[in-house]
Amino acid sequence: MQLNLSSFKSVRDFAKQFNETEKRLDVLVNNAGGATNYRFTEDGFIETYQMNYLSHFLLTLLLLEKLMESAPSRIINVSSIMHSFANAKLKFENFAKYPKSEYNPSKAYNQSKLAQVLFTKELSHHLKGKKELACKILSP
Repeated sequence: MQLNLSSFKSVRDFAKQFNETEKRLDVLVNNAGGATNYRFTEDGFIETYQMNYLSHFLLTLLLLEKLMESAPSRIINVSSIMHSFANAKLKFENFAKYPKSEYNPSKAYNQSKLAQVLFTKELSHHLKGKKELACKILSP
């Protein structure tokens, strides 16, 4: 199945097709990462943020029920040590409104990976006590 992480339509179509055709989902590995130039997706977000974080978030939520039905299952979000260099004042509104004059691909990458780490921690907290599903973060 094809999946384009720079398109929410593609993510939704993929999840719908997967949920309709596959019986199980034992492991979901969110492992995309890249730092693109100042470019917006069809959804209005800076491409780096959407590919590295927003689409992983959406895909995970759309497949969560299948993961829970397939227990025991796992969600693995692969991050980067670069998240530790992100600005601690992460502003999610910047994912769509980042001024071109301030945009830096490396900084955007770092912030997108920090967002992914925060999502993983929150999802892990939300799933705590559900032995059938665990959420882990891998940071090389």
